[in-house]
Amino acid sequence: MFIDVMCSCCGNHQKLSNKRIADTVDLIHSGWGSCGSALYCPECSKSWKDRNGNRKMADERNTFIVIMNLFFDGKKAEESET
Repeated sequence: MFIDVMCSCCGNHQKLSNKRIADTVDLIHSGWGSCGSALYCPECSKSWKDRNGNRKMADERNTFIVIMNLFFDGKKAEESET
């Protein structure tokens, strides 16, 4: 199963497979970030402070959970279609 991880700011997206957790970790280490349930690409993560002042982005753990929830939501949608 693949999902499109999409930036909540600019719409940039990255296709991601659920075959390996390491792929998700690599995506996060490439600079993807989050705040709440919104995801941000590396470029928008870098400019976060310019747009949001002192508001902090969430940590890598939150970003991982947000991405994993995308997989779970996609799986639930697949199951309801059958």
